[in-house]
Amino acid sequence: MTGGAGPTDPRSREPEARDPEVAAVLDGRDSLRVDDDMVAEAPSAADAARRESLLVRIRKMSVAMRVKLALTGNKEARQVLAHDSVKLVQACVLKNPRFTLEEALAMAKNRSLAGELLRTIADQRDWVRNYSIRLALVQNPKTPLQVALGLLNGIQDRDMRILAKSRNVASVLQSQAKRNILRRDGGGA
Repeated sequence: MTGGAGPTDPRSREPEARDPEVAAVLDGRDSLRVDDDMVAEAPSAADAARRESLLVRIRKMSVAMRVKLALTGNKEARQVLAHDSVKLVQACVLKNPRFTLEEALAMAKNRSLAGELLRTIADQRDWVRNYSIRLALVQNPKTPLQVALGLLNGIQDRDMRILAKSRNVASVLQSQAKRNILRRDGGGA
């Protein structure tokens, strides 16, 4: 068998929150230990030089370890885990108390992120108050249509005109953007 996750490889199945090891991490009753340099915000240069790259180390971790790291990890670890193939790990990145607006913006722009995670971002009032995040969610084709339509009224005219002509958004969203422009212009084109 060539590289990648095969049918007998535990990475090939989508883990769930009810997996006992993952549930223990989510409940805070696990005994897993994450390396300090992945949790501390400023790892020392000496530690970084001696260790394997962060990406390689994270790939070797079990799902439960990645969930724990997503909940407690530093910015570099969160950036890697935000692109993890497991949705549960990505969702836990959003729950990290040190998760920033800049990271929320990067995830909102990520066109490969699952719609339910984009909905989670849109549900956070503090994040959606940021215009860049709101615009990124509306422009992301994976954002659920109802969420994007709900955010559309908060988009500025300049960006609304771009959305009305964009072929990268749903036709319903494009049509609604055109209607909003006409309404804002007082019925004229």
